Amino acid sequence: MLLSLIRKEIVLGVLSLRFAVTFVLFFVLTLVSVFTMTRGYERSLRLHEVSAARHHEQVRSVLEAEEPDEAMHDILFGGSGFYGDRAPRPTSIFVKGLEDRLPTHVNVSLWQVRPVDDDRYRNPLFRLFASPDYAYIANIVISLLALLFVFDAVCGEKERGTLKILLANRVPRDLVLLGKWIGGYLSLAAPLAAALFAAFTYVVLTGSVQVDADFLSRFLWIAGVSLLYVSVFFALGMLISTLTHKASTALLVSLFVWICWILVIPNLAPVAARLAVAVPTLQKIEAEKAAVDRETEIGVQRVGRNMLGYGREAEEMTDEIERQGQARKDRIDQYYRDRLRRQVDLSRNLARASPSASFVLAASDLSGTGVDLFTAFNTAVRRYGEEFSEHWWEWDEEYHDNNGDMPDDGWLQVDQWPALRMERARLDTVVDAVLFDVLLLVVFNVLFFLLSYLFFLRYDVT
Repeated sequence: MLLSLIRKEIVLGVLSLRFAVTFVLFFVLTLVSVFTMTRGYERSLRLHEVSAARHHEQVRSVLEAEEPDEAMHDILFGGSGFYGDRAPRPTSIFVKGLEDRLPTHVNVSLWQVRPVDDDRYRNPLFRLFASPDYAYIANIVISLLALLFVFDAVCGEKERGTLKILLANRVPRDLVLLGKWIGGYLSLAAPLAAALFAAFTYVVLTGSVQVDADFLSRFLWIAGVSLLYVSVFFALGMLISTLTHKASTALLVSLFVWICWILVIPNLAPVAARLAVAVPTLQKIEAEKAAVDRETEIGVQRVGRNMLGYGREAEEMTDEIERQGQARKDRIDQYYRDRLRRQVDLSRNLARASPSASFVLAASDLSGTGVDLFTAFNTAVRRYGEEFSEHWWEWDEEYHDNNGDMPDDGWLQVDQWPALRMERARLDTVVDAVLFDVLLLVVFNVLFFLLSYLFFLRYDVT
């Protein structure tokens, strides 16, 4: 009997106008999104390769100059410094996340480590009318289509009188509801799966991305989470349909719930977290570090005046004062990072009251463009600056110990020069991290279906 009910729902769904509209929208939106995002990725990759080659040649020109020391000093003290480049993530084709929000270059010199973006060279309309990725389409459009696909599954049949006839034949209500859920969801999931397969085929055929095991696994996980996310809104639509007795009422309630869950809760969560966990501004942090530098400088000057001629002892005291000052600045930076991490964690937890947030967080983490990308970038920038500073002082010490000459021709190599290296988490580690959001989507699914079942048991079909 259950198979007959499922077959009935599939036939009714496939032959309906909404199925045709949904099928076309899924295909058009997904393929257009992947097409535009693929073109954007190819452009970003070309720019990265050109920029990396140019900056690599800058390092080579310094090391191969007739006077490398002079060339080095010209760049570090009077020039633009050296650059590190961040490569785009291939999976940003499907979920761009924070990919286009982070700088593409990092400028490093003796005075500072400064992220540099090339947005000023781009068409400003790209910011006003950003290309939607697949995650955006699934989060906004497909979730709405899922609700519109099922909002009248129960109340609509009641208005047509077919539900009363079906239950008059002593068909169990639990089988009726289960058949509607399985058959209706398969009718909705099939077009989405077909659109995803077509999009992946396009990516493979264009050769824009090297499709390896990691890329394929991440895509399959994103597709699986998408199908699970759609099932949440399908189950929610079933619940709304069992709570109402008119299709028009169910439609209004569905739109209201969709607006709250998609637009209101995820956007209010960061605001609430910002009020609950205050994070000092960067200007305040820099002002505090500047105050520490002034105190350190005063201490060094005091040692120089009071211990003039003490030689080694004065030098040791000066080094100790500078180490203490650096330790204070490190504590200030650590305090800022801790407060920011607490605010981000609270924002994520508050936003998870909506399945939309769980889907976005899981999809972006699986693609490697989520919050972890922001953390990895900041870590890479900090490590890049430390490695460059260490490399420079080592070179400077060797240079002066060798009486102003390079130690030997092969002492400095281009491939040994510090570079901006961003570590990417292994897929199994990412899966462990997103498992909580995936389980939340499963809980939403089960909860909505159980509530639908409880209300449908008492549903008046007359």
